Amino acid sequence: MVRNENIKKHMENILGSLGWFMLFVTIIVVGLTVLTLNGVMDTPYFGNYFPVGLSLLITQVIWGIRFYYNSRRYPSYFKYSIFALVFALIQLIFLLSNVY
Repeated sequence: MVRNENIKKHMENILGSLGWFMLFVTIIVVGLTVLTLNGVMDTPYFGNYFPVGLSLLITQVIWGIRFYYNSRRYPSYFKYSIFALVFALIQLIFLLSNVY
């Protein structure tokens, strides 16, 4: 029983850390994309919105999984997980149809 609690706590820490890390990565990617598209910098990887879309997709999936995992403790988190995963699915559709 104690081992399961340790695994759950460890999983919460991993998902929380990954979620916040991806949030900061997304902020940096958005900043670099804005600077590149406005001509302040010349970075070939950030010349379109694909990196922004990809980082948003990964971030939304991680946050959706995190909210779903925590919905057992906080029932209102279940709807947040649904919203995050639906937005991730929409973002995936845009990425697969080359809208960036």
